[in-house]
Amino acid sequence: MLREIHIQNLILVNELRLELQEGLNVLTGETGAGKSIIIDALGLLMGGRVSADMVREANRKAVVEGVFFIADAGVKQYLEENGLADVDDDLLILRREIGESGRSINRINGRTVTLQLLKELGERLVDIHLQHDNQLLLHPRMYIHYMDSFNPDVFPVLEQVRQTYDRWQERQRELDSLLAGERRRTRDLDLIRFQIQEIESLELVPGEEEELVQRRDRIRDAGELGEGARHIYELVYGSEQQASAYDLVAQALQTAHALKRDDFFSSLVTPLEECLYTLEDIGGQVAEFKSRLEFEPRALEEIEGRLEALSRLKRKYGDSIPEILRFLDEARQEQARLESSEQRVTELQEEVEDLRVRYHELCAQLSEYRRQAKELLEVRVHQELSQLGMPGVRFEVSITPRENTGRDGMDQVTFLFSANPGEEPRPLARVASGGEVSRLVLALKKVLAEVYEVPTLIFDEIDVGVGGSALNAMAKKLYEIACHHQVILVTHSPQVASFADCHYLLEKAVEGGTTVTYARKLTEAERVKEIARMLSGEASSRVSLEHSREILATTAELKNQLKTGGIETTANG
Repeated sequence: MLREIHIQNLILVNELRLELQEGLNVLTGETGAGKSIIIDALGLLMGGRVSADMVREANRKAVVEGVFFIADAGVKQYLEENGLADVDDDLLILRREIGESGRSINRINGRTVTLQLLKELGERLVDIHLQHDNQLLLHPRMYIHYMDSFNPDVFPVLEQVRQTYDRWQERQRELDSLLAGERRRTRDLDLIRFQIQEIESLELVPGEEEELVQRRDRIRDAGELGEGARHIYELVYGSEQQASAYDLVAQALQTAHALKRDDFFSSLVTPLEECLYTLEDIGGQVAEFKSRLEFEPRALEEIEGRLEALSRLKRKYGDSIPEILRFLDEARQEQARLESSEQRVTELQEEVEDLRVRYHELCAQLSEYRRQAKELLEVRVHQELSQLGMPGVRFEVSITPRENTGRDGMDQVTFLFSANPGEEPRPLARVASGGEVSRLVLALKKVLAEVYEVPTLIFDEIDVGVGGSALNAMAKKLYEIACHHQVILVTHSPQVASFADCHYLLEKAVEGGTTVTYARKLTEAERVKEIARMLSGEASSRVSLEHSREILATTAELKNQLKTGGIETTANG
């Protein structure tokens, strides 16, 4: 709800502050007094266009500021999501500053924001109805929401439709992503399978390469190594031409044994025995080594071939056998992942099809509930239009299948309107005149009063072109709407103005050669004079004053009855 609007240096306004309240807020005044400036200012707060000629005095900026009381959880969530929530969660301040160049600065709760953000928030706060101007209520994208509000069975199914649709689209995107990479995945899988087979075919063993290199080198040096082994063996353990080290130590051990009665020689026995065992062991090792130097004729060729195969793997997959084996392990994991994605594609295709079928089943159920809501909405709107003096009009809701799927189902909803008998209903935005749109808007807003979520509705001379009993009915409808929403309207009609809960008079004066607009909240006594002026043009005429008092008294009784539901509004008053 709009609690206050403050205007500075805008068109005819030097400075003006209006404190508004719940219910019906009415702005009246002589033609040209500046009533529509208030509506224009509110339009600016909602993101309307600005221009340099709006600035009254070029040496200072024009300012429009609105203070709103917000109770809607959706608005509060929107503010939080955009980092605009204030300490006082129930108050919201919008501000628009216009410089002499026509450029504007937009603020929400003191924070500078984009015009788009201001517009998006404005749509949640205020619905402005101007003559020949499209408004939120008549926007085609809103039709389906209004119709759904007439059947409580719609929303549980609609929620299922949205959940199913979201899951369907999520799975479809995942499937599309996998299928888009199918060729690359197949290519990668073929390469990985080849790499794994190439590595596994060699049956690698850690430490194998070092052993092969050693064997290769021994084969290449077998002659020299064999001769060296023979020579060492003869020197250490046995030779026909000369005594070996083993023979000499054995002789020394015999001598020590023979003289071991002496402590010195006795102490030499054990070391000489150990030395003898060592020489014997060395002789055995040398003999074994020499025997291993007897290779098969093709052994070197086989070793060289194996080392070359290992070298090829090292060039591709790592600098050592452990690194190659790590690559093999990673390749096996990647193979498993790619092969599992193959299975995932199959699973997703099945799930996507199941969700598609479920979505269309739910949409069919949703469409049936919407057809029920359509019939009720048509009846209710026609009743309201009849009460507004338009019994011959036709209002229809068209529900047709649409090609594209969406979160709200498969229905395309259009509001159709025919003002004259014999004319086929067509989309209302293309066929309705200004006065007809005004009454249709009132009928729709009256029918939708309890479900229409925008808290503040603004009308600029919605009663233009309407008279007689239809005007009386329109005045009552406006008040009925004001029982559910805050309504702010500019009017020249005394019948409409008499229903005001808060009545402002707009007046203009000439100060220093410049015309200035002022606003004044009227007392009950002042309202009598203003209604009298609106009736006859004379605020002090005895007849007009009596008539004004009579209208206000009658209206007060009607307002009380309308609040309690004691009467039915008809075009005959």
